[in-house]
Amino acid sequence: MYKIGEFSYLCECTMKTLRHYDKIGILIPKKTDEFNGYRYYSEEQLNTYHNIKMLQDAGFSLKEIKNILDNPKDKNILEEVKKLTQDYQEKLKKLEKIKNKLRGNISMELIKNPKFVMLGEYKELKTRNDFKKELEIIDKKVNNKMFSILPSVLICFEVGFKENNITCFIGRVLNDDLKINYNFIKMMKTIGLETITYNKPDSMLYTNSNNTKESYKEMIKYANKNKIQIAGEFIEIYDGSKTDIYIEAYDLTKDNEDAKLHMKELKEKFKSTDPIYDSKYIGKWILQGQIVEPLKIFNPRKEHFMPDTKFKELILNFDGTTNYDNVTWRDGYLLIEKNNIIIDNSLYQESSKDGTRYLGILMNNENINARPYLYYYKEEK
Repeated sequence: MYKIGEFSYLCECTMKTLRHYDKIGILIPKKTDEFNGYRYYSEEQLNTYHNIKMLQDAGFSLKEIKNILDNPKDKNILEEVKKLTQDYQEKLKKLEKIKNKLRGNISMELIKNPKFVMLGEYKELKTRNDFKKELEIIDKKVNNKMFSILPSVLICFEVGFKENNITCFIGRVLNDDLKINYNFIKMMKTIGLETITYNKPDSMLYTNSNNTKESYKEMIKYANKNKIQIAGEFIEIYDGSKTDIYIEAYDLTKDNEDAKLHMKELKEKFKSTDPIYDSKYIGKWILQGQIVEPLKIFNPRKEHFMPDTKFKELILNFDGTTNYDNVTWRDGYLLIEKNNIIIDNSLYQESSKDGTRYLGILMNNENINARPYLYYYKEEK
């Protein structure tokens, strides 16, 4: 099953389009998880999307397409549509074979996190074609020949497929000497450059290909097939004619010793201590969206990716109860009971801005190996 963001890459369409198709009932996700709010799509629904796209290209309106898919009353029309669909699917298969021959086999593997240190700027690209132009501006600003020959990097912070107005990070990957040259990094900060270091994940999914769109698709399919959670952003590193692509990855089939230890310690803590109901968390909180970009560029006023979770509104009471029967809170944790297990979710980053309070919640799921999602709430007074 694919999350909506992953499915949008496979279809090469925006999540806005997929949500619209869901709303009008033309392509409804196989399931929507009430806990984390994610829409999930099946492999078979890729064909459904391609058929919708084919019918649109043939001049059918979405209303007509829905009619065809839901109630094929006219047998003649149905036969024509079937023939059109079969022809379209055959063309897709032939195109896929040609693409495979042109790009060669895209191989990928889970590797240990290389822990790159990258120096550059956060940008909003109108199109991907502006990448080189923006990189040249950064190189001129640095004015260092050694810097300008380092591998370049593009990190896209958008969820799902998007071609225009892309929020991203552009810069260079520092070599071993510059990584530890704190004076150089400090000087770069004075001219407005930022550093990014991916220290957290132990492993990353990696591939090498000059076709980024196809690489994204193959990485998503590989992860789904091998029960790997990919999270965060695709990191594209360009070194001459070589293109390396990385993304955070978590093998859900293996035990995570740190997570198991955390769960054990938490159970012991809850057994041995009286609950603490910190007053800073008490209140009514309204979900603003999921933070899917670095906190550095997070803007509370900006519209963010809104998951379809049932926890869009949370009321944390002084006695540890909430507005949900299966949800309590204590000691900085939101505790959700599901399928006879307790899932702990960290309450953190309670903050104030312009007199309004905000609260971050790291939402987990039943698999303790998986990376949690950061949901962002605003207090309703």
